[in-house]
Amino acid sequence: MTTTPPKISVITVVRNAAGELEKTIKSVLGQDYPQVEFIVIDGGSSDGTVEIIRDYAEQLDCWISEPDQGIYDAMNKGLAKATGEWVNFMNAGDLFFDGHVLSAIFNQDLQGAEVVYGDSIAQYPGFKANRKALSTEDLWKGMICCHQAMFFRTDLIKKEAYRPDLYFSADYEMALRFFSKGKKFRYLPENIAVFDTRGASNLNMVKSARSNLEILNSVRQLTPEEIGFHRRVIRKARLTEGLYRVVPSFLMELLMKRLYRNQIVHESNHL
Repeated sequence: MTTTPPKISVITVVRNAAGELEKTIKSVLGQDYPQVEFIVIDGGSSDGTVEIIRDYAEQLDCWISEPDQGIYDAMNKGLAKATGEWVNFMNAGDLFFDGHVLSAIFNQDLQGAEVVYGDSIAQYPGFKANRKALSTEDLWKGMICCHQAMFFRTDLIKKEAYRPDLYFSADYEMALRFFSKGKKFRYLPENIAVFDTRGASNLNMVKSARSNLEILNSVRQLTPEEIGFHRRVIRKARLTEGLYRVVPSFLMELLMKRLYRNQIVHESNHL
């Protein structure tokens, strides 16, 4: 018996990223999967982003451009428009690993799964590094994979929604909330996304690390070992963030290459 493949809603949120948006649009439109709903939510850009969206408007299922209260507010707007069975967030500047990602995932039997996630590639200036996802048992440490490498049952995530007040960690809070409620996660050993490490996130590592600790502490009482782990994460974030602020970019590239030397991806036709 032939079954109809599920519709996948891909939501791209963007604000003033004219230089990065088009490659993301091409990545989504380039998927060989037959049932993709593509939604673009722009936060009222003024740099030419809207003109790029208009160039692709006929290939988009929905797009809006208006001010929002941040990235997670924009994601919630996208969720309100989504009609697929599953939803993914592929933000401006990020890509699917190749044109076969959705087919590779959704031609499998995902019966019972409510959150599907996999591996990713981190794009640093000048090189790429493998980022293997962790087990859900490691969620107490922080996010187990990049958000772009996750797919959620749409009816589930629409009921929950992101918390816009958690500006740096609402994706982590969502994953932890689902896991705490016993939602079924399914790990797939597939490279799903290529995500851009550049930008404001490099200058907000400490805030993100502290926010993660506060979120986890609100869920349950932490052990001394867990508290110690997160304090070390915060110290490391403080050091790394400080380096990004004062060290020239070419030196940071060399430092990052050395740090991730065992994970560096050699260029291939996929990337």
